[in-house]
Amino acid sequence: MKIIFVCTGNTCRSPIAESIAKKLMPQHEIMSRGLFAMDSQPLSVYAAQILKEENFTSPTHAQQLRKVDLDADLILTMTADHKQQIQMMYAQPLPVYTLYEYIEQPGEVSDPYGGSYSDYQNIYKELYYLITELQHRIDFL
Repeated sequence: MKIIFVCTGNTCRSPIAESIAKKLMPQHEIMSRGLFAMDSQPLSVYAAQILKEENFTSPTHAQQLRKVDLDADLILTMTADHKQQIQMMYAQPLPVYTLYEYIEQPGEVSDPYGGSYSDYQNIYKELYYLITELQHRIDFL
């Protein structure tokens, strides 16, 4: 299964999600993208630091979501706004859900950009939980 995590800039939330998912679900093809990413922009300092501390391999740079990425089996966004933007941009039926929606729970993953190290740690913990739930859901498909 090809899964793409999407956030705004692909420097915080979606690369953390990608790193966690690659480790927990190595049998799947996992990527991350940003709706407004500046290609080749590095990960945020705190995101890279937390992934290193937790022994995850992190993506090296941001990448923008492109039409070629739409062949994914599952596109998981951090917020409902991200989901809506993808649906408006591509105006075709796509397997796009918010991460919370897909695991059938209410919520959105807030953006830690510009926040403290503690904010990033909280997002890491939230994403680890969500991807663990995602893994259980996919294993039952």
